[in-house]
Amino acid sequence: MNTNEQTDRYLPLQFIKTARNNFKKPAIADTTGKDLTFGKALIASILLGNELKRMTEGEEMIGVLLPSTVGGALTNIAIPLIGKVAVNLNFTASADAFNSSIEQCNLKTVITARPFAEKIAAKCPVPENAVFIEDILEGISSGAKIKALLKALLLPASMLYSAKGTTPDDLATIIFSSGSTGDPKGIMLSHQNILSNIESFQKVLNFDGNDRLCAVLPFFHSFGFTATLWAPLVTGFQACYHPNPIEGAAVAQLVRERKLTMLFATPTFLLTYMAKAKEDDFRSLRLIVTGAEKLKKKLADKFEARFGIRPMEGYGATECSPVIATNVADSVVGGVVKVGCKDGSVGRPVPGVAVKVVHPETREQLGENEEGLLLVKGPNVMRGYLGQPEKTAKVIQDGWYTTGDIARVDPDGFIFLLDRLMRYSKIGGEMVPHLALEEELLQGLGAVNQILFVTAAPDERKGEQLVVLFTPEVGDPEKLHAIVKESSLPNLWHPRKDNFFQIEEMPALGSGKLDLKQLKVMATELVEAKA
Repeated sequence: MNTNEQTDRYLPLQFIKTARNNFKKPAIADTTGKDLTFGKALIASILLGNELKRMTEGEEMIGVLLPSTVGGALTNIAIPLIGKVAVNLNFTASADAFNSSIEQCNLKTVITARPFAEKIAAKCPVPENAVFIEDILEGISSGAKIKALLKALLLPASMLYSAKGTTPDDLATIIFSSGSTGDPKGIMLSHQNILSNIESFQKVLNFDGNDRLCAVLPFFHSFGFTATLWAPLVTGFQACYHPNPIEGAAVAQLVRERKLTMLFATPTFLLTYMAKAKEDDFRSLRLIVTGAEKLKKKLADKFEARFGIRPMEGYGATECSPVIATNVADSVVGGVVKVGCKDGSVGRPVPGVAVKVVHPETREQLGENEEGLLLVKGPNVMRGYLGQPEKTAKVIQDGWYTTGDIARVDPDGFIFLLDRLMRYSKIGGEMVPHLALEEELLQGLGAVNQILFVTAAPDERKGEQLVVLFTPEVGDPEKLHAIVKESSLPNLWHPRKDNFFQIEEMPALGSGKLDLKQLKVMATELVEAKA
């Protein structure tokens, strides 16, 4: 790769080129009424970048505390334009996790907006070093705006950003893990990581300049950062933002009024849309991809029957920028049907990404349909964990990232996830999968929602004991006991009758994922309380 090709693998440069080629084309809009073309987005980013550069001299990283809006997008463009790293802060995280993110990145400046800061103040107090974006923009003179316009139109692309000597492996962002299985870690993603991932899933999802994306995922979420922020900006299609993904009526209205063609969401979000949207609200959509949690067949069937489009399940990890695999619609090539999806699978690996299944303990590679630990390799695999080289070395060996997921790969290359490795319990010397019991119970209840969860608590005699947590929607727990008793599951997989506990609701993270760590803590406390 020559020097020019290396420099091209830089997110803001790719955006500059795309913006100039699509100067008057719609680029980013949101439900607050803001609507910018690619040209105006470029000019606004240059203006904002100039101000941020003056304010943050000597700072490597800048925090971003903004929802998925036009303002949030512009801030994320402006920061790398001036050669700095944007760190989108998770405003749904605990106070400890939030403050840890700021400390780990040594953030001296955090960009936010006054109305948003007031809205989240009760749960997420605004840092003392916060700078309000509206104050920055108000201070920009007419002369500066004219100068930015001329720069956007006339200057060579390489002179519009401050990143001399940039290589593809330079840091683009740090995204903190959701903490669903432990304490949040800072995941370092490079420009090459993100660009290669966009190119990979573009080849199978086939989005182009005619698409319009319903963008509801937060930018602190890896799929939100890669797929709903940067993919439209560097590919040349429009992204229409709404800051709250669980406001089903507003999201449905956005899709309907803007005639959007793509939606990236989670199964939990789809449930809210089913409750609020009318049958023709999603008529314009050609593609729905879900991630972050398992898409149950019953939910996919109901969604398709209601709206006439079937959601496709994908799979990723923040450490993989994040897309690893996805289902796509079946296609016909030369009169032959090419299977693109299989129920229960997360699809095939996207182009450029390799996977293999190994024995969890010996790391011996396993064959087709054999169950084991899933490893991933490709240009999308992260640089590492911020300040934690030991943890990085533990999960990346010879370029292969250890996902922590137990899976199998069928002869057609489709990946079937069985569970997280940490969602297995070793009881009486045998590995017991929590998900198998969970699915048996949910199926027995005919449930679509995640109204129960199987986890484990310590057991002095057997090592661990299974625990079932359920919400009031389940009703009488005797129904659960009966399902277990009548099932064909081995006796070892049967929880004790007094290990079924009702909780008010399932704790969730801002990404829409269940908070596995909190669920395990709750289960342990409930078991200890009854002892």
